Amino acid sequence: MIEDVRLSQEEFEQIEDLAGCNYSPVQIAKYLSVPRVDFMAAYNKPNHLVRFHYDKGQLQADADINMKALETAKAGNQTAMQIYFKQRDQVKLENLKNHILFGGENFEDE
Repeated sequence: MIEDVRLSQEEFEQIEDLAGCNYSPVQIAKYLSVPRVDFMAAYNKPNHLVRFHYDKGQLQADADINMKALETAKAGNQTAMQIYFKQRDQVKLENLKNHILFGGENFEDE
């Protein structure tokens, strides 16, 4: 029988940190000594706190990297500028696809 995963605030923060370092949910379950089946059942529920903190950790890491890349681009680094513009165009395309598929609202990963 699958048990609901009960974690402390510190463990949720560890999920964020590990997700930001690109650890998989299975690896995080092992790190936290939580049964893989239970952890994955929680992770696969879109509104579960495990999934929220995992996604938040990845988003925060991406944001930190992108902010540093933007600083480098603003300082005149041509490679950083190219990466920035490519990423911006990818986000615009994804937003346009979401607008077409879902209407006036833009939905990401939902």
